[in-house]
Amino acid sequence: MEVRLEPAVVNGFRFAGVSAGLKTEAGRKDLGIIVADTPIVASGVFTTSRVKAAPVIVAQEHLRGGRLQAVAANSGSANCFTGKAGMRLAQQSCAALAGSVGCPVEFVVPCSTGVIGHLYDLEKYRAGIAEAVTALQPAGLADFASAIMTTDTHPKIASTTTRVGGSRVTIAGCAKGAGMIEPRMATMLAFVVTDAALRPAQLRSIMKNILPHSFNAITVDGDMSTNDTLLLMASGTAFSPPLADGDLSKLENAIGSVAGALARELVRDGEGASKLVTVEVRGARSESEADRIARAIANSPLVKTAFFGCDPNFGRIAMAAGKAGVNFNPDLLEVKLAGIKIAARGALNVAALAEAGARMKEREFSVNLDLKMGKASARVTTCDLSYDYVKINAEYTT
Repeated sequence: MEVRLEPAVVNGFRFAGVSAGLKTEAGRKDLGIIVADTPIVASGVFTTSRVKAAPVIVAQEHLRGGRLQAVAANSGSANCFTGKAGMRLAQQSCAALAGSVGCPVEFVVPCSTGVIGHLYDLEKYRAGIAEAVTALQPAGLADFASAIMTTDTHPKIASTTTRVGGSRVTIAGCAKGAGMIEPRMATMLAFVVTDAALRPAQLRSIMKNILPHSFNAITVDGDMSTNDTLLLMASGTAFSPPLADGDLSKLENAIGSVAGALARELVRDGEGASKLVTVEVRGARSESEADRIARAIANSPLVKTAFFGCDPNFGRIAMAAGKAGVNFNPDLLEVKLAGIKIAARGALNVAALAEAGARMKEREFSVNLDLKMGKASARVTTCDLSYDYVKINAEYTT
């Protein structure tokens, strides 16, 4: 199945993105909307942070029934840690879109991203909604994706098609995020739509199954946002009979492939990132133990700076694995870096380090650990830690 990093028309949905003046940079798109032709089946997952943004709280409430018709997403302000005023703003924002498209306010989900602790201008928002509604079009996904960017360097979009139940089904999605990413649920803001016909329980099951191998398997800096939101929506316009298990599995794989592509693009565009690195741990006694070691390596600042410097520093990898709290035998450990075996049987292969360092100059490479303790495995996608990451975040609000 081919996943293209480009938009696609998904029947039953229209998109728009406009400049509402919510950002300090004049003329930049900062408000996007998704509108379904009719109320549709939807599922969402959200940040597990104790500090939740107002739009997250409102979105969770509105999605309890498993249906929605419209989504509004703004950049420039996270509307988080803004108290009662922030809750009113999120609710009024929903009302603005509901009134413009003629749907119940409970069928609108709000999303926000940007600086924490600040409110956006409601009148500018309302004017932006009115403009966005007039700009809605089936081919407008790229405009929507541009409107939700913050420190992203480009819109992140993916799409694919497949045949299930005798019908051709399209899946498309977009996401934003470049920093503050280790979701453990979704990541920053991400939206996936399909014209497949699904029941609410099927959509929830697909969401649960795709997360561990897509948005929950990435990290840029080990930090989780206060606004993380992933929405999965199905219009049902691609008519098909009730999906059998085989067709449902095929559709789940297609949706998971789009989600996985978006997740990788988030890491590829990590703030200041120059490397995309897959950390794979196998031979573990359990998937959770493999995951703990993989995340310890993927999030280690020392390991990530070694990636940036193309430094085949095995000691940093061993250090990170050893501190993960997993009981394994170092004498059995086998490590490959950029495809080169640099350690095995408790000893470093010094002669292999130069070739590994040369291969680390490539844009993408992997770190593979075999614990030789069991059959479980886990994989986490990460990036390097560069000078630019420090600069971007040192100056984020100033």
